[in-house]
Amino acid sequence: MAFSIPLIFGCQKTYYITKSTFFTPLPCKKNAKRSIFADAPPLKVMKPHIPEQLSSAQWQDWHWQLSHAYRSLDQLAAPLGWSPEQLQPHRAAAERYQPIVTPFYLSLAQSNSPDDPILRQCLPLPQELEDTTADLDPLSESDQSVLPRMVHRYRDRVLFFATGACALHCRHCMRKRFWDGPCLPAPTDSELTAAVQYLREHPEVREILISGGDPLTLGDDTLQRILTALATVPTIEMFRLGTRTLAALPQRFTPALCNILEHCGKTVWIASHFNHPDELSPEAAEAVLRLMKAGVPTVNQTVLLKGINDDADTLRRLFTGLLRMRVKPYYLYHGDPVRGTTCFRTGLQTGLDILADFRSHVSGMAVPTYSFDLPEGGGKIRLEPSFQCGTTPDGTPVFLKIDGHPVEYH
Repeated sequence: MAFSIPLIFGCQKTYYITKSTFFTPLPCKKNAKRSIFADAPPLKVMKPHIPEQLSSAQWQDWHWQLSHAYRSLDQLAAPLGWSPEQLQPHRAAAERYQPIVTPFYLSLAQSNSPDDPILRQCLPLPQELEDTTADLDPLSESDQSVLPRMVHRYRDRVLFFATGACALHCRHCMRKRFWDGPCLPAPTDSELTAAVQYLREHPEVREILISGGDPLTLGDDTLQRILTALATVPTIEMFRLGTRTLAALPQRFTPALCNILEHCGKTVWIASHFNHPDELSPEAAEAVLRLMKAGVPTVNQTVLLKGINDDADTLRRLFTGLLRMRVKPYYLYHGDPVRGTTCFRTGLQTGLDILADFRSHVSGMAVPTYSFDLPEGGGKIRLEPSFQCGTTPDGTPVFLKIDGHPVEYH
């Protein structure tokens, strides 16, 4: 239905607005950032507090990175150079939601300011405790679990929790409920047997999303045991491994791991999680190339985060940077209303405005699908900005061109 107010765009025709479809370009942030690309200005990387005798081989060892991860606010104080007074506002959040940060991920930070986009993703924030009413499991994963480790929401795919462990406790984590109590260990043989039996009884399932936690924090033998068991189901076509390790622990992608993924008997995709261009390290680029040589493609899922990446320029640099690193931007998620994370939510319109800003100067290959999950396990909703600005009196649709002027489409 058209409104009665006509809009005239410096021309002789009148168009009638049917919905609000005008987007204001968002301001760009011009901060210089570390980049893997040659045209970016070189910046000194902040190094964590590491013993001087540490060798390059140790730094590149993923076992060393995990065993030396910072697991308390006091451990983070030294590399950050923070005083007890600076730590104090963060203590309560750290006690409620434990930090875990690999030395490598901390080294990506450009400063020791809590507003640094790297630190803001891994340091406990007082705002996390302001939300006391949001649900711990708003997507009802527990209710839709067919087994203790398996969620079956969509007909053709299941979610399998391989572990509760992570290399990085992201402050916006949708499964912060996993942080309470003992960490979910790797599955037992009996749990894998039950999973295989369920999948054999449901031949409509063709894909397994293996997540957690982060399945790539598991050792090679354990991961291979899981993949080998699940691969015995003939109707399963592919595995998708959801992981933050490309950003937080790229050392994990050893030749041995890539060999396991290449020869596990099923097609394997990596679903990575980069949220900011500062995370696009040379080590991550090398890991992606190693995966490609093993026949394992990578897509990326980004969460839209207030104060971290909620502007068009930051996401443009992230998504085009991912493409240059041979990673396809797949999803841009609006944050879920999970308790302890709502301080990072932006509102749906922010994402739509950013995608609208991309229209004239970002390749479609670099633009992910903008999506959010309905509560109670209701599934994903995909959103796009609409550029239909109205209709002519005879009903012809009218769209906005990239220069903002209307054009009829017959």
